[in-house]
Amino acid sequence: MRETPVKKHFLNLAMMTFGSVVVSAAVCMFYSPNNLLSGGIWGLAMLSNHLWPAVATGIFIFLYNVPLMIWGAYELELRFVVYSIYTIIIQSSLMLFMPDIMPQYNSDPLLACIFGGVLVGFGAGWIIRYHGSGGGLDIVGLILKKKIDVSVGNVILAFNAVIVSCAAFIFGFEEAMYTMVSLFITSVVFNKVIQGSKPKRSVMIITEKGPEISEIIMQKMGRGVTIWKAEGAYSHHAKDVLICVISRYEVPRIKELIQNADAQAFVSISEATEIMGSFKNISMRQSMINHDKQAKELK
Repeated sequence: MRETPVKKHFLNLAMMTFGSVVVSAAVCMFYSPNNLLSGGIWGLAMLSNHLWPAVATGIFIFLYNVPLMIWGAYELELRFVVYSIYTIIIQSSLMLFMPDIMPQYNSDPLLACIFGGVLVGFGAGWIIRYHGSGGGLDIVGLILKKKIDVSVGNVILAFNAVIVSCAAFIFGFEEAMYTMVSLFITSVVFNKVIQGSKPKRSVMIITEKGPEISEIIMQKMGRGVTIWKAEGAYSHHAKDVLICVISRYEVPRIKELIQNADAQAFVSISEATEIMGSFKNISMRQSMINHDKQAKELK
């Protein structure tokens, strides 16, 4: 907590508040009027509210998360726990008054599950992007992963399967199927928000013409290249391993350049969901360097 600047904390809290508003609005506008359930603790809270309408959904969200947060306080990072507590309080508070003031859409359950899923996925992903969490299954999954190496995704999937089964039993199979659609859409949007809208491609090239290919990539595409020295395990020939990060639109171009330079090169291209550090075009950087040199010479 102390390593993070105070301004950064305030920014994170503001962004988590925004994400919580989006999630709460989507539930009130699209899910509740159409008997659709969200995933995780939210779904359990909405199900409980349907069975006991006198108790607000926000109360159930808070009550179900309290024991999980106490558990998480002993097992997880302090900042994650504090941010999660903040988010849970905000979401619980929003769900106490938003159902009374938000418009409700119940004309077409398919449109409701699509737009509701998009908004919930966006809001939940936005919270995660700023180091927060809605508590619930995130806490359980992370603790179980530490203790018995269980995938967080598997924990959430198993719990959501129970939620969908309950929806089928209480609301009917059609509502349960719509809930499944909304959960799928939420998952897709959630991942897109976390990964960003412009994932890059990581290119690994194993070749005996490393300097030549790296020079071509830098000149023709303006991308930086890192070279590792390696050796073929079977042939024991010296090899160069080139690592380069490009945009997805540049994939056909780099494949063409590599093929023309060395048809025997081994190339692996994978998606890089997150890039840290500088990702600038070399030609742009070089022009800035030249401009600075010219400015110094004039002085």
